Amino acid sequence: MNIWLINHHALPPTEGGGTRHYSHARELIRRGHQVEIVACSFQHLRHEHMAISPGCVWERQICDGVPFTWIRALGYRANSLPRIINMLQFANRVRAVGWAKGLQKPHLVLGSSPHPFAALAAERCAARFGVPFILEIRDVWPYVLTEVGGYSERHPFIQLVDRVMRYLYRRAARIVMFSGSSTSLLARSGADPSKIVWIPNGVDLQLYPAPSSPKDGSQFTVTYLGAHNQWNSLDAVLDAAKLLSQDGRQDVLFRFVGDGVDRQRLIERARKEGIANVRFDAPVPKKQVPQLLHDSDALIINSRKDGVSKNWMSYNKIYDYLAAGRPIVFGCCASDNPVKDSGAGISVEADNPAELARAVALLASQPAEVRWEYGMRGRQYVEQNYSVAKLVDRFEQLALEVTGQARGQMRRSSRRARRWATSESD
Repeated sequence: MNIWLINHHALPPTEGGGTRHYSHARELIRRGHQVEIVACSFQHLRHEHMAISPGCVWERQICDGVPFTWIRALGYRANSLPRIINMLQFANRVRAVGWAKGLQKPHLVLGSSPHPFAALAAERCAARFGVPFILEIRDVWPYVLTEVGGYSERHPFIQLVDRVMRYLYRRAARIVMFSGSSTSLLARSGADPSKIVWIPNGVDLQLYPAPSSPKDGSQFTVTYLGAHNQWNSLDAVLDAAKLLSQDGRQDVLFRFVGDGVDRQRLIERARKEGIANVRFDAPVPKKQVPQLLHDSDALIINSRKDGVSKNWMSYNKIYDYLAAGRPIVFGCCASDNPVKDSGAGISVEADNPAELARAVALLASQPAEVRWEYGMRGRQYVEQNYSVAKLVDRFEQLALEVTGQARGQMRRSSRRARRWATSESD
């Protein structure tokens, strides 16, 4: 089968950020499928363009064994007009399909929704070639704008986004959700619940060797890894560090690794308030994440205490945490709680600095063998439930259903597919 995965922010593991589609594509290729990932050349976290030839509107590369088509779009530095132009430019160039010259006709197209216009462009591609369209919901639009951004439901842009999403729900053969508790949100906008398939985030265990047991030491390092933005509510984690510092726990170091719109503000806040038991480090490529987590004594994550997070948040980083074999402190308000389900750490109320601090202090006071037991429960849980291989099993079955092909027929058809070219330019 030939599958196109269109995701504005897809990345290879040489970059820092989410690599869900790279990992899924690699596993699908291993199983004999053809996959093309279509993504924007502008890297959202680094605010830099990927290395493509000067003057090219698009360029095809093989990144660690997986084909990527990079489509150039305007760069930006913040959530401003240039970012909106970036979204629309990427979507328009995807829809024009000049980038697809020389590729085989797809059997299906998946469009991911870090923003709705990229998913809409993917749907138009699928319609152009008369193949099924799968909608993958990353952010639930327009709820991220109304519930978090504070925009009125009557705002013209909100109404436009709502119409686009309602259209995509109707057109999609299947709707892939990351969170198992999000069905009601989509149903409110007209999505057919029978179309919804839960394929959560997970982890590529090939990147994670079996962890070794932790050692007792003079310093207890708690690591947060990921985006520094409003979704992860890192002020509460910084407050927890401050509380422990005030209690004289200078043996506990909070390490923040990553980037995002809130990073400089958090650094400045820590400086002004004299919070000395924290360290801010630059983001690292995905390939370096396993060692970084392994070098930590515990891992921490916090979610916003709001209706949106409760109903649909699915943190990709939590599966990396579980695979690392280290105990986790999770400030959680979501109904999906793999830390609690696995016994991999301590779950507390979201956005509660005092509870976060108490949980970290408890782990720091426990011997290494107890923390090892937490970590091993998490590792076993992610191996059994959230490995990329198991998640791709679900996607492969979905692909078989929407294309109406038996497994053997599908692979023979993929090998026989004729190469085609389009005359449309970008």
